[in-house]
Amino acid sequence: MAQEVANKFIENVCNHLVRNMNITKVEEHFKETIAMQRNSATSAVDFWDMLMINMLYFTENEQAWEQEFLNMLNAKKWVKPSTLEEELLMHQMRIRQQVAEQMDTVKELFHQQYETEGMTEEAIIYDYAYSSAGHSMRMDLLTVLVSTPEQSQILFDADPLETIRVVNGYIAYHTDGLINKTKLL
Repeated sequence: MAQEVANKFIENVCNHLVRNMNITKVEEHFKETIAMQRNSATSAVDFWDMLMINMLYFTENEQAWEQEFLNMLNAKKWVKPSTLEEELLMHQMRIRQQVAEQMDTVKELFHQQYETEGMTEEAIIYDYAYSSAGHSMRMDLLTVLVSTPEQSQILFDADPLETIRVVNGYIAYHTDGLINKTKLL
């Protein structure tokens, strides 16, 4: 029962986050960001690498986000919004540094992936947009939860790992719906 209540709460918060989203503005934002990346690239492969590196960054951030969320659920205590912001910023700086240190190695892996998987520019752009939108939604969701601790404490009665699984499911669902409504090329 507690999990069902938590799931419904998560559903409502996620719906709230996307309810008034302007698809045209989202599409424009992605087109501008992608154009900036393309214009700063020296070649098509360099452009693809930039997008892939950003996706790697988003993936690493997702793991840090999940750990912070799990820590709060296990402790049954929300941190202050400013504390959360500081923690996530520290993770982001550490991840940026790690990605920068691995740049040559990951680019080699990307180049192999382009060939073995026959990746297209369109697929990379959409994967990038999906990763970026998911990242933003995760950050927004956690910010809402810590900013409304009285309402959000309902999540403490549910299983932490199941709650994270449900959150990830809703984020994937909404991100998928959002990106499928955009035309990025």
